[in-house]
Amino acid sequence: MICDLSKPLDRQKFKTRVNHLYEKGAVVELVEKTKRSLSQNSYLHVLLGILALDQGEKMEFVKDYYYKRLVNPDIFVLTKEDRILGKVEVLRSSKDLTKEEMSKSIDKLRNWASSELGCYLPSADEESLLQQAEMEIQRYRSYL
Repeated sequence: MICDLSKPLDRQKFKTRVNHLYEKGAVVELVEKTKRSLSQNSYLHVLLGILALDQGEKMEFVKDYYYKRLVNPDIFVLTKEDRILGKVEVLRSSKDLTKEEMSKSIDKLRNWASSELGCYLPSADEESLLQQAEMEIQRYRSYL
């Protein structure tokens, strides 16, 4: 159950649920949600599109191999124990990142692209460059 405690109705639902679980003696976990914004997600996809165009690669390849595995393995690459295969690497989904993790991963991507590839990825406040990039990405969408 996810509640926005700044809203009165959600506050009441939360209290009711907590009291019920308290009376029941249930085992619970309370976590504060700090998800990234939709604008962060859109910004990341523009950067991945720029990088894909620059490198002549598919966007999914750039996202999985450059962004997640190469630049941000500490955030995305997890080791899982499979009963048949043993230890296997799996990639965490970017939708599960907090705002802070997303910001950190984007900063690392921008720095890496600049230093290793000589590819400039605009900052979030460079709106005109991002708009131009979005138009180019749309133009070549079928190749990405």
